[in-house]
Amino acid sequence: MRRWSLFLFIVSLTLVPALLPAAPSLLDDLSVSDRESVRNGKQILIAENMDGKPWPRVKVYRTIKASPEEVIAVFCDYSNAKKYVPNVLKSDISKQINPHICEVDYGINVPILPDEYYTVRNSIKILGQDQYQVDWKLLRAIQTKDSEGFLRVEPFEGGSVIMYQNLVTPGSSMAGLLRGKAIEQMRETVTAISAHVEKKKATAPAELQKNVQSFRGMISGTSKTP
Repeated sequence: MRRWSLFLFIVSLTLVPALLPAAPSLLDDLSVSDRESVRNGKQILIAENMDGKPWPRVKVYRTIKASPEEVIAVFCDYSNAKKYVPNVLKSDISKQINPHICEVDYGINVPILPDEYYTVRNSIKILGQDQYQVDWKLLRAIQTKDSEGFLRVEPFEGGSVIMYQNLVTPGSSMAGLLRGKAIEQMRETVTAISAHVEKKKATAPAELQKNVQSFRGMISGTSKTP
């Protein structure tokens, strides 16, 4: 009898998804005031000091008036980042590991010091229904010692909310001089992504649809990540 009751309970959960707990929102980690600011269309940047790291881990949150698939599709058009992200001199795919993992060569205009050139490995993940994430990990660079982070996007009130997170370990010559500039670059990057997606949606819907179709090709066969 107990086994039969347990079986009926399990079946009820599979037939009524509403009984299952909802996936946590990106905004759950924010304070009430920051959450409200994001809802009102403001961009929130949080810098978290990390033990043994000269630069903080930066998180940037904001909403975008486009679907999660449209946002992530534009972001994954890596080769065009140099056309709209401030201070990006170069953004070229140098190696395609598989449809959803590739290596991208970037060049960044750096004040005072020589420009920085580096390569990261970008990996696309499907987190759930209309929830996506792109992870990146530094492979090599001229000055930067390490960098890892991600951009995550999920549905929010008819559009999307994104969280951009990055932790950079600079070379010794960069640490003191460029901390503030590096944080500002991350803020500007998220602003530029948002503006570019919304502009495409408003003025170049056919081009945006091409981005979406290309992205769907990237993730074909990609399994959901728990």
